[in-house]
Amino acid sequence: MICRNRTLVALVSVLLLVAGCSDFHKFPLASVEGTVLCDGQPIPFAVVYFVPVQEGESPVIGKSGQGITDKDGKFSISTYRPGDGAVIAKHTIRVAPSSSTDPNCKADLSHTKVLQTVQVTESDNVFRIEVPRRNKRSKLMIPED
Repeated sequence: MICRNRTLVALVSVLLLVAGCSDFHKFPLASVEGTVLCDGQPIPFAVVYFVPVQEGESPVIGKSGQGITDKDGKFSISTYRPGDGAVIAKHTIRVAPSSSTDPNCKADLSHTKVLQTVQVTESDNVFRIEVPRRNKRSKLMIPED
């Protein structure tokens, strides 16, 4: 009897593992792109985070997406695969430095500071993100590789 219970537990565990690794839990996505600016100038090589916001009573909110700005401050968001977009939902946006961000950048880049809250819809998700300037006392924390 104990052997049969162990076999059943092992079988259920394997099935749950396979279900967790499948596309079963993917949320619907939409293309998201935009530009990150400070004082109207592009911010190259910054990390852009789109974090779904919990709405209502549902404990399920979706997976966060991220992208890296190019030399012109342009980005596209990836959630499961490169360039696949963000979960269709309300999101907070954060912009943080990467190891390639210019240390002289005057923007107040922080992975903890929410810059905007936006709604990602099924289409037309192009965002302009204005990052405020750092105050003179704060230091840009560039992550190491």
